[in-house]
Amino acid sequence: VALQIVPPCTSEKHYEHLGRCCNKCEPGKYMSSKCTTTSDSVCLPCGPDEYLDSWNEEDKCLLHKVCDTGKALVAVVAGNSTTPRRCACTAGYHWSQDCECCRRNTECAPGLGAQHPLQLNKDTVCKPCLAGYFSDAFSSTDKCRPWTNCTFLGKRVEHHGTEKSDVVCSSSLPARKPPNGNVTGNSNSTFISSGQVMNFKGDIIVVYVSQTSQEGAAAAAAEPMGRPVQEETLARRDSFAGNGPRFPDPCGGPEGLREPEKASRPVQEQGGAKA
Repeated sequence: VALQIVPPCTSEKHYEHLGRCCNKCEPGKYMSSKCTTTSDSVCLPCGPDEYLDSWNEEDKCLLHKVCDTGKALVAVVAGNSTTPRRCACTAGYHWSQDCECCRRNTECAPGLGAQHPLQLNKDTVCKPCLAGYFSDAFSSTDKCRPWTNCTFLGKRVEHHGTEKSDVVCSSSLPARKPPNGNVTGNSNSTFISSGQVMNFKGDIIVVYVSQTSQEGAAAAAAEPMGRPVQEETLARRDSFAGNGPRFPDPCGGPEGLREPEKASRPVQEQGGAKA
């Protein structure tokens, strides 16, 4: 009696049936019927929304998962006949093993910032803001922000920042005293010198003398700072305004608008003696 020795089926692509080594079905197909002594296995492709991702002898394909958007799930891998569909929690949620569901991510309190980069399907990791940074709101995505640089904006620090609040800048830097010199405007010229401001407008010179710390209290009360102490009308030829047209001075009052008196005329005699 002759005995037939059958080699063992050790490959992942084969299976043993009826004393012979037969082929399994490739990924994306299921086994419609097993092999016989005279025929090999019969494999058919998976249907829509089905898959098998390995060599197999299954009698049907597996169904893809349903990523329910109503449960905050989205498909991160669409899947096909050889690859399963993969679902994950939508942005702002993470998978919880306690309920096997998506939970909303933890919000970091003021003074804490979310660690970046954010990890998909993982809860928020909150960290304290370092010196020079702050967070002033609850957020599951925002990281700590740097304090405002007041110097870069041309301003000064009004209030210092904390881990929960930004620096408050003033509206502007302190004003500087103008240096001595000549300042020109649209229709006048102004000379600024130590203790005096002389303004030349048209034919009028107005001299302002500033008070000094050496003057007495009575003089300061009688003569307030900046009061004009001298006004002089210049002839047209001596005017600092040049030889341009002359206009009535709005500060001169009625006297400035009065025409110069004309020379008196001789009175004509009436009814004089005949020559």
